[in-house]
Amino acid sequence: MTMDLTPPAFASWQKPIRHALNAIEIAGAAMALVAMTFLGLRAALRLELRWDTFSYHLPFAAMHARMHIPYQLPPLLHAYYQGFPPLPEFVQGLLWRVTGTVHATGVVNYLALCLFLFFAATQLHARLWLATVLSLTAPLVLIHAASSYNDLFTNALLAIAVTAVLDMLLFDRWADRRLLVWALLGAVGAAWSKFTVLPIVLIAFAILFTAHLCARKQNRRRTMLFWISIALFVALLPCIKNWAFYGNPTWPYGFTALKTHFPSMLDTRTVGQDQAPPPLRGVSQPERFFRSLFEVDHPTSYSYRERWIIDQGNAFIAFRSGGFWAVSVVTTAFAAILLGFLSAPRHGLVIAGAIALFWGLLAITPQSHELRYYLFLPLTIGTLIAILAPRVVRHYPATVLVLLVIILGQFVWVSKINRDYYRVERVGLEQAAQYYAVRQYWSQLQPGKTYCAVGFAPAAFLLTGPTLHEFHIIDRNSVADCPPNTLLLQR
Repeated sequence: MTMDLTPPAFASWQKPIRHALNAIEIAGAAMALVAMTFLGLRAALRLELRWDTFSYHLPFAAMHARMHIPYQLPPLLHAYYQGFPPLPEFVQGLLWRVTGTVHATGVVNYLALCLFLFFAATQLHARLWLATVLSLTAPLVLIHAASSYNDLFTNALLAIAVTAVLDMLLFDRWADRRLLVWALLGAVGAAWSKFTVLPIVLIAFAILFTAHLCARKQNRRRTMLFWISIALFVALLPCIKNWAFYGNPTWPYGFTALKTHFPSMLDTRTVGQDQAPPPLRGVSQPERFFRSLFEVDHPTSYSYRERWIIDQGNAFIAFRSGGFWAVSVVTTAFAAILLGFLSAPRHGLVIAGAIALFWGLLAITPQSHELRYYLFLPLTIGTLIAILAPRVVRHYPATVLVLLVIILGQFVWVSKINRDYYRVERVGLEQAAQYYAVRQYWSQLQPGKTYCAVGFAPAAFLLTGPTLHEFHIIDRNSVADCPPNTLLLQR
């Protein structure tokens, strides 16, 4: 579908612009289709080899799906399993069990991204190819789309809620019940996925509640408020469960502001300091966040790794930071605000205010410099552009053309730099065992014996064998933690 550029008095000098816009649309749609096809194949065939996949994502998925894998988590990871919201790993486990292959766990992010793009196109009337291209221009979105991590899963659901609320604000769609349902499902799904996104979820609920509280029609107001209240209760159920069982709503971690009320909480501020770039461990969280967002002093290349990787590890000043590409951050924010003002002054103010609110809130949030936890930002801003461009193009075709050329050029450049993340390759359990040097231990183990594995993090899960069912493994961090009557397996 091409943008409508046929007003009755279309000037002759604008015809080349119309043809150029149509050409951009066709090229952009083709690129988006190719990119999503390759990402889908990669997601279905490749297990992510980095730390979190085998440390807890796959073990949690197996436990949620009742796969009966003979593996026991170390105590801290078991506390994570007890307290963390279960939805992402539950979906991974469900796909694993239904398909019979562990590779199915790698498609959750891809499916969530597809769901978000479907929502944006069908409910928000965003240009699908443009939303896709803008989403994949953020390197971390591209990388996570075909991985076993679940950060994009969480943030795709959060982006559904946030963009739905913003669309209501921009175009006064508060009476649209279908859009409200999407917003509530997205908010509940995000809350059931990660505690880190709870502040954004609660802000979305607060806006929805306030807007419908002020609704003129009393019957509609009561109905909407009832469903919003039910959804909020469901969203908070993981916190309520943790509070009831462990005396801490976000067990085992929590927000710094709550620590005085829940002493059992592991303070995320301390964790954030440990995982901050070494040169920035003494600076404030806002400074760390903005240096990360705009990739201040970050290298543009490394001799030993890709410029951007899934967790931004193996770095110094850029340690666990950056990943949205500073150029894209600036241009997309500018484009969204500009298109907002061209659409209507109020739209520009709403978009500028939303971006300021997001950046300001995240600036004071622990660990917010780890941008992979907040992938909803590029998804949301990119979708706003994809919503507004078709509305603005009739009156400002040249401006939209320039923006689209810049956007498509950035996508091509990022895709070239990150071409390895589009490569389709099969990586399974055997390759993972080789990568973590645990395959040779399989020949030393005997079925029916129980082994206490020490020093194998994050890959002790793989010691259970080629099909993950051959050997009984208890994962521990030290020999002193090994249960009695177990055979020690130490590295």
